[in-house]
Amino acid sequence: MTEIYIHTITKEEITGMDFSRFESLFGEWPQLRGDSLRRRYNSLAIFVSGYDLHPDEIYVISEVRAFFSELHRRWPWWLYFIHNLEASIAILYLCLLDRVESFKRENDAMCSAAFDIEQLLEHIQNDFIRMNFLMDRAGMTDEENNTRSQEILDLFVPSIGGAK
Repeated sequence: MTEIYIHTITKEEITGMDFSRFESLFGEWPQLRGDSLRRRYNSLAIFVSGYDLHPDEIYVISEVRAFFSELHRRWPWWLYFIHNLEASIAILYLCLLDRVESFKRENDAMCSAAFDIEQLLEHIQNDFIRMNFLMDRAGMTDEENNTRSQEILDLFVPSIGGAK
C-alpha cells in the first residue's frame, strides 16, 4: 500500500523563498533505489497555505509562481512523486508557465485556466525523462510507465495518445 505524504508550503516559505523544510523532508527521495523508491511513487501531495483570502487562483499569484518555478529547478522529479490530490499536478505545472490566466463565472465554485499548451507540454516532456529514469531505477514496468504518462497527459489534453 502506498502512503500519501501531504506537505503544506506556507506563505512565509513562499515569500522568503525558503526551501529548507521541503528539501530536508524530500530532497533525498530521487537518490533512492528499488523498493524504497517505488514506495514513494505517486505519493506526495503539495498544498499551499496562507492565500485563502487572496482573490486569485494560486497558480496566477506571482510569488507562488516564482516559488514553484524555483522548487522545480531544484527538485525536477514531480511527475514521479506527485500525487494528483486536489489537482496538485495541474496547479504545479500551471505555475511554471510564462503566462496563465484564470477565469471564473460569478456564483461558480469552479475556475478555468487559459495557457500555452505547447509550453506546458515542453515542461512535461522534459520531466518525463526524469520520471522514466526513476521508474526504471525503481524496477517499474513499461506498462506502469505508460499508464502514468497517459494519466499526466490526460490532465491537460485528454485527446493525446488515445485517451479513454
